[in-house]
Amino acid sequence: MVSSWEEDRKFILRGWSLVFSILATLMMLSVVDGRLAYLQGSYTGYLGFWTDCRKHKCVSLGQVTVLIHMSMGFMMLALTLCLILLPFMCLSFRPVFRRLTKIDLVFSFLSFSTGFLIVLSLTLFVVNCETLHPRPQVSYLVTTYLCWGAGALMLLAGVLNYFNHLGMWGRSSPFMERRLSCRRWVSQQNAQRRASELQSDADRKLSRDLSSAFTPEGRPLEPL
Repeated sequence: MVSSWEEDRKFILRGWSLVFSILATLMMLSVVDGRLAYLQGSYTGYLGFWTDCRKHKCVSLGQVTVLIHMSMGFMMLALTLCLILLPFMCLSFRPVFRRLTKIDLVFSFLSFSTGFLIVLSLTLFVVNCETLHPRPQVSYLVTTYLCWGAGALMLLAGVLNYFNHLGMWGRSSPFMERRLSCRRWVSQQNAQRRASELQSDADRKLSRDLSSAFTPEGRPLEPL
């Protein structure tokens, strides 16, 4: 079957959303290194989620704070959603899934949820680093910025999926619809005006022909 242009555009946008989701997942996997920030001062060393303290010098905070626990949990949940989202997005291009009309809405919800979880996790991590007492000098590593970029890409993928669900790319804008309706109304009025002018011209011509047919040389007949 040859797909229509609207269906082709739908799959093109879903493909772009899949590309953004794959890039975001690869950027998120950098968090497995465990090092998100380097602290200097009262606390010296690397701080993160799963830092290998045998290879790197870890920060000794005495205890793991609640914010670090929550940040780690949100990041793990975001990684889980990414690993669920990507296989289903790849399978959605198969013909058997083309009848599902709400599938882009589901992808949009999962993408938005993943993006918000990443942003929330990093926000809690930054708040934890900035509220340590005594306050150390914090240097955020490339891994942190990659995770911020992953959150932005997942939110962008959610926007594309939502627009794809609404079908905004295949519909004309309200302004264009009003413009086309105005043109259609003007053309109809012009057609009716021309038809009425043609009818009036035909009636006048017919009346002249009838009058000339019953009067010789155009003069009226005299009564007997």
